[in-house]
Amino acid sequence: MRKIFLSFFLLFAVISTVFAQKLTVESFKLASNDLTAQSQPRKDLNNLNCALVKVGITLDGVKFDGSIMGEPIQKLGEYWVYMPKGVSMLQVLHKNYTPLMVNFYDYGVGKVESGMTYILTLSKPAGSTEPTDAGGNFYALTVTPKNAVVTIDGNQQTVSTDGEYSAMLPYGSHTYKVEAGGYISKSGSFTISSSDMTPINVSLVSAMATVSVTCPTPAVSLYVDKKSVGMAPWKGSLKEGMHLIEAKKEGYRSQQRTINLSQQQRLDVAFAELAAIQGNLSVNYKPFGADVYIDGKKVGQSPRVFNGILVGNHKVEIKKDGYGTDSKTVSILEGQTASLSGVLATHTSSSVASGFSSSGNTITIPVKNGISIDMVRVEVETFTMGATAEMKDPYNDEKPTHRVTLTNDYYIGKYEVTQALWQTVMGKNPSKFKGDNLPVERVGWDDCQEFISKLNDITGKTFRLPTEAEWEYAARGGNKSRGYQYSGSNNLLDVAWFRDNSGSKTHGVGTKQANELGIYDMSGNVWEWCQDWYGTYSSSSRVNPTGANSGSDRVFRGGSWFNYAWSCRSSCRRRNAPYDDDSFLGLRLVLSE
Repeated sequence: MRKIFLSFFLLFAVISTVFAQKLTVESFKLASNDLTAQSQPRKDLNNLNCALVKVGITLDGVKFDGSIMGEPIQKLGEYWVYMPKGVSMLQVLHKNYTPLMVNFYDYGVGKVESGMTYILTLSKPAGSTEPTDAGGNFYALTVTPKNAVVTIDGNQQTVSTDGEYSAMLPYGSHTYKVEAGGYISKSGSFTISSSDMTPINVSLVSAMATVSVTCPTPAVSLYVDKKSVGMAPWKGSLKEGMHLIEAKKEGYRSQQRTINLSQQQRLDVAFAELAAIQGNLSVNYKPFGADVYIDGKKVGQSPRVFNGILVGNHKVEIKKDGYGTDSKTVSILEGQTASLSGVLATHTSSSVASGFSSSGNTITIPVKNGISIDMVRVEVETFTMGATAEMKDPYNDEKPTHRVTLTNDYYIGKYEVTQALWQTVMGKNPSKFKGDNLPVERVGWDDCQEFISKLNDITGKTFRLPTEAEWEYAARGGNKSRGYQYSGSNNLLDVAWFRDNSGSKTHGVGTKQANELGIYDMSGNVWEWCQDWYGTYSSSSRVNPTGANSGSDRVFRGGSWFNYAWSCRSSCRRRNAPYDDDSFLGLRLVLSE
């Protein structure tokens, strides 16, 4: 039985030998002019350059055994095998071929030398059934951020919208570099073989520096490299290099700092308190003892010189019970004294008894603590509402135009509701940009209803928000309209504070030109809530329209310091939920006659 088994084993060995395929050494020699072992070296355990044996064969999946340093590198049509000095044998292995042991002495080479390159050429047997190798495979690279620029082997790749890159490359070692503005670039290498490619994930780290800016002066505007970034305090990210930081406020001397940032630096910039730039105002009005208000705040009585007033435009009002109110816009210059003089007009006793004073088409209604409200009378008629011909590039909700008839004259606020008035009524000021004569903002429609209710309790009047039709009729100039695109002019710079000139903040009410009715800021400064629910227009004529019967959003009008010119057109409409409040949302009052 043992003889039978032994005979079977010997027969199997013979058959395996007959049918196994063998690799053949065509040649093995020193490539004295090939400097690859020196230009792309790999160190042995003695820190000497290895010898490099380039094994030439077009066959995938070849492995090597013996005294080799590190993993062999597969190139197109060959393998690079690094070996330490003094080695004289190399075994070549493949699953479809008989193992091949190459003795270097058989080819007159002997032991390999440090830093030298050798060429070992192998061949497959004729008629070999080994499939043809493509000579390469795909790489897979995912980058963050997705818009990063990827370079493979020095060649920039077409930008991918999803941050994923793949392409076929020859077998062997390859390099990549990933770059993006504001990030630290990253480089690396990878090896292409016939096996599955493990995706490479490269996430760049932000190179931006972090800068925090403070200033003890309230409501200071900040600029970085001449561009507005908001109000102090401010924190933001900037690229490495030189930057100019400026702190500005109207009526104050600006300050600036030049900073030089390095990647990922954190820097605190603390400005000193801004110095006020001041001038003076001389007021000589009769009757003597008339109250003088500057930007809505009572400062004394006439005649008097008021010193230490900030430079810039200011609204000055002179008032006295039994007399009309004079309202002027005065420009204060540094170190100079501006002058106002005049005589207040007298009123009949019936005007005083009614709880307000009047002058021409304007009435003044006292509230308390020296704060009052100026209202302009609007005489009504029929007008065309919506996207009329002078309104350039209107939105769809401004269409179609339609005829509107208002049947009751009304009074509308000469100015937007100021912070001084809101503070007087509500006992608090929600505004982002602080100043008594600045329009109140950060108020929702619901907040406005609470304010109006309290105001009516104080004054005994019935104030309300304007309907959308009342607002647009007054903004267009009422029965004195000249057909302007904006409220009071076709040149928005004359009548409005908006994105191009606001410096990213509100400005004192009444500091631009008034419209045809003598109403200020109906274009720009802050959007103004209307009473109506938001709804679409129809072409049908309407009488005293009050908007949709119900809805989720209320209308606001007029544009703001934050918006571009097209939002400041008299026909432009916007909407928000009644509870929404933002630093561009304010209000204007209406009083029915």
